[in-house]
Amino acid sequence: MVTLRGTAHVPGGTTAAATVRVQVTAPRETNTALDEGVRAGATFTESGYSAEGLRNGITAEKAWSNWKPGTKNPSDTVTFTLPEPRDLTRVVTHFHRDGGNVSFAESLKVQVRGADGTWTDASDSVPIGTEGTPVADVPVRTSGPVTGARVVMTARPGGYITLGEIELRAEAPGTSGDAAAASIEVDGVPIEGFDPDRTDYRVTVDRPGKARITATPRDPYATVTVREDTSRAARIVTVRSEDGAHTRQYRIRPVRS
Repeated sequence: MVTLRGTAHVPGGTTAAATVRVQVTAPRETNTALDEGVRAGATFTESGYSAEGLRNGITAEKAWSNWKPGTKNPSDTVTFTLPEPRDLTRVVTHFHRDGGNVSFAESLKVQVRGADGTWTDASDSVPIGTEGTPVADVPVRTSGPVTGARVVMTARPGGYITLGEIELRAEAPGTSGDAAAASIEVDGVPIEGFDPDRTDYRVTVDRPGKARITATPRDPYATVTVREDTSRAARIVTVRSEDGAHTRQYRIRPVRS
């Protein structure tokens, strides 16, 4: 957590002291193809299927096909348009075996669209095997955030292609595991000398039974709950981290001054 202090300009020409806390976390990888606003399309799709089915999170289904009677297409492309630029790391293409047919591409290549609208190669040509149900996990080369990605597939001679899913793996802000309190207040007054690593406090007040206990988490995205313990002699402050994986409890015992 980084704290920045400065001055805020208030309408009317006055100023006020201001503090902002910035949470710095390690990035996590997500499948941005599932995000709202993403659009999927293809150069050709067999009737009854849709490129949109390639972004529903289900890999073990026949979501898209380029089969057609007669002469088959030598290549086809599936394109994803992103609602906002993303830091793409890899593209994972899940093929689908259509019965006993080897309905897989012979090779594929990933291309990305930069902020200027230009499409460029983001991978070399990747050969696709024929054993089992292939999954092509392709790291991508980018010079910055991208606004689109497409998978250019070359068919096997006389063959067609069926897919189950395409994942667009991208870096996104991580969630924090910080479950510490920054301060704990009794009747609105911060506990003097509070240490986030010390979890037991005895505080003198005028009315112990009516004391109001509040807390401020060190991570602004963490949650705080306050309850009485079973003896009713203390309050238990629980801080739960943003990622939900960690908690820390503080025992506050108000006593008469």
